[in-house]
Amino acid sequence: MPLDERMLSTYERELLDRASDWRDHVNLAELTVDELRVVAEREGIEFATALLYQRVCTSGQHGPFIQAIDDLLDDTGPIGDAPFKLAIVPGAFYQEFPASGADGRLVREAASPLEIDVEMIPVQSFGSIKSNAEIIVNWLQEHDLGPTVLISLSKGGSDIKLALDRPDAGQAFRDVIAWVNLSGILYGTPLVSWVLRWKLRTWWFRCLLGMRGYDFGVVRELDCTADSPLHKTLTLPAGMRAIHVVGFPLRDHLTNSLARRWYRRIRHCGPNDGAGILLGNLTRTPGQVYPLWGADHYLRPRGRDPIQMARAILRYLAQTMETAECDNATNTIPPSLERCR
Repeated sequence: MPLDERMLSTYERELLDRASDWRDHVNLAELTVDELRVVAEREGIEFATALLYQRVCTSGQHGPFIQAIDDLLDDTGPIGDAPFKLAIVPGAFYQEFPASGADGRLVREAASPLEIDVEMIPVQSFGSIKSNAEIIVNWLQEHDLGPTVLISLSKGGSDIKLALDRPDAGQAFRDVIAWVNLSGILYGTPLVSWVLRWKLRTWWFRCLLGMRGYDFGVVRELDCTADSPLHKTLTLPAGMRAIHVVGFPLRDHLTNSLARRWYRRIRHCGPNDGAGILLGNLTRTPGQVYPLWGADHYLRPRGRDPIQMARAILRYLAQTMETAECDNATNTIPPSLERCR
């Protein structure tokens, strides 16, 4: 969302100005997890966060897309007959803690005035990502929805990534035209490595989850090590686009004590969203990025409405889909779609 100078502290403005003037790392692709860790060690994690944010916003890959979404934020007009349906893949503990937003409430509120039909894919609330991937694939094969946009939240992104890696993914995702990934954990998180580093800590978390009937093996699946099921680079099927909405917080932006603890525990790994997502992984992720300055994993940007953002993305997808259908008659591809392939 466009930065409102009135909402920025003097420190934030100075940090973003310094990042804009930074002469190194002009190419976004240079800002990998490892390189951002080096920048954070030398210049501080908050400067590294601002630098990545500035490079994403000004890149040829993401900049025009970000501007297109921003131009639709205040649009209140109808979109006509919805050209697609939505299918939500919720986040972890969405059944037990719906107030967290993991159940996709933000998406439903954004879609309601646009009269877009919304379905929920009934994945397990804290199930194995491999099992949830199977549920997603089976659900898509059993439901003839026509053009569909998948919306995932947090761990739901992990579930979709594993689903896309299955041998039957091509058939299952045949009607999926886009995937909107909200704070998706696509490459695991170093928070799991922190939990597993000490036996006593591992035992405590295992007992905590066990008392509530959860499988600790799911935690292991979310690790970011080379043997994790999430380590592999994400690949997208032909014809399916991806939009990744990610928070870029400084410490003062973190919305609760848990996010502040998690942020502190992995700050040595570089910029993160307060729930274990390392922001440097964005540079190796196919698709387009919509960054939210001042938002953490829960996508609550200070002074701004995330529902407005979600609605603008849905409007954008509707408009570009209609443009693509018109241009198909002349066998041309609109520039807005060509950039994203």
